[in-house]
Amino acid sequence: MKKPRARNLLSAFCLLASLFTVACVNSPIIGIIGEAVMLPCPCMLPMNLDQLYLYWQIQGTVVDTFINGEASRSHQDIMYQNRTKLFVRENNTCSLLLSQLSVKDEKTYECLHGSPHITKNDVSLLVAVNYTPPVLQVPSEQPRGRYTCTATGGFPEATIHWLLDNQPLPWNPEPQQSVLDESTGRYNVTSTLAANISQDSTLTCIVENKRLNVNLSQTLNSPSIQDTPQNHIVIPVVVVSCCGVIVVVCLGITMMRRYLRTSRRTIQHNNTVV
Repeated sequence: MKKPRARNLLSAFCLLASLFTVACVNSPIIGIIGEAVMLPCPCMLPMNLDQLYLYWQIQGTVVDTFINGEASRSHQDIMYQNRTKLFVRENNTCSLLLSQLSVKDEKTYECLHGSPHITKNDVSLLVAVNYTPPVLQVPSEQPRGRYTCTATGGFPEATIHWLLDNQPLPWNPEPQQSVLDESTGRYNVTSTLAANISQDSTLTCIVENKRLNVNLSQTLNSPSIQDTPQNHIVIPVVVVSCCGVIVVVCLGITMMRRYLRTSRRTIQHNNTVV
């Protein structure tokens, strides 16, 4: 008997909301993917909370409800199970805590509340997450080559900028490559710059996440042959070669000493026999 009654109450509440709603649009809320965010919904609570109707939804999809003085999740969409919390009794507010954010949570949420008059608050949720620090790869040959700047695991799609000696480039890089990871909903971005850069210049790539107002950068000071990965291999090779030469010289000296000792013994023996 309890479920039909709750269903009837929800139907009646939705009908009242459609007839007596007052729209209220708030500024977008930004939440970090993987974390929790509070969706605000200011409301005037009645003295008797049993008379409060609170209904969070997204175009008819139930996110969370508070009816007859208690939270009711019998009609809650499976996407929001174990991820929502209301604070009507604890904090006297109609706000909703939504946890474990993902890209799919980026929507406009409707907060319907009141007793007896119904008020509607629209809360726009935007999600974001920072990228990894960019990796700046230098070309194998200097001073002419292709520089690549890559950052991964961010949202929304970022924009990569290039600076030469802390100034915008006088030429354009190649079109930016952005790949969406379907499993996580996050982006991997790459920008390639074909350039002829002098060895006394400073090259910087900047990954801009406009939504978070965060810029991540990587700088290459005086790009030269010594900065390339191939030349990091040259140093160990030279060291090993030098060690090999030293070993050969030592072996030669040792063998020479043995030869001289043997020759001396032979001469002494011959003199003794005579």
